[in-house]
Amino acid sequence: MKTKKEKDFDSVAFFRAIKEKLAAKMEGMTLEQQKEFMWKVREGKIKVV
Repeated sequence: MKTKKEKDFDSVAFFRAIKEKLAAKMEGMTLEQQKEFMWKVREGKIKVV
């Protein structure tokens, strides 16, 4: 019987949390505003905390 090793870092949980934070910040934005926001996030101008 195999047991799962407890992970130090859970990437799925990490990226789900990031996705939820982004969704909360983009709520109510138009598509163009969302595109601009995501562009700034990718460029590092906006930090997702």
